[in-house]
Amino acid sequence: MIILLDVFSILMLSSISGSFSEDDTQHNIEQLRKTDWFQKYLNQQPYRDLLIFDKDVRKVIGRLNNKKLAKNPQRKAYQHIVTKVLQRKIIVSAK
Repeated sequence: MIILLDVFSILMLSSISGSFSEDDTQHNIEQLRKTDWFQKYLNQQPYRDLLIFDKDVRKVIGRLNNKKLAKNPQRKAYQHIVTKVLQRKIIVSAK
């Protein structure tokens, strides 16, 4: 019984700490579309494909803080995070 409760609590903690949904990702992308730098990525083909189809890139975008992003999508931190994950994916796919 104790083991079952331990497993349940571990599962609950892991799902809460790393949870995001496709709705979160879509909402964050809509907020980021208001910025010029994100529009530039959407207009460049390799980055556009990653933003639309790559699960890892979408996961990073989905984990951004929704409330802070809605208040100020122009924050440099968001540009840094998205640029970093996109560049990492481009480098990996080039190898």
